[in-house]
Amino acid sequence: MLIEVVSAGPGCSICQKAIKLVKQVAEEFPQIVIQELHVVDQFERLQELNLFSAGAILINGKAEFVTLPTFTKLRERVAELLRHENHPQDQRSH
Repeated sequence: MLIEVVSAGPGCSICQKAIKLVKQVAEEFPQIVIQELHVVDQFERLQELNLFSAGAILINGKAEFVTLPTFTKLRERVAELLRHENHPQDQRSH
């Protein structure tokens, strides 16, 4: 699972809080890979996603949180998405 945090740089306190929050959740889920999306470097991609909030969090390429979530909300969303990854719906006909 890839979690990306939109970052305006090391001087951005919201960005740093978001990164810290994601790292805390990642301690429980070893399958998480964390990347920072620097606004300047990733401007075109963020523009395509219509995402301009520093500290926004993307999970597997989708904007999940445009504002800083609580630890509990982020953890619950990650757990939910991992359950879906590990147990996809049974698509067979009966």
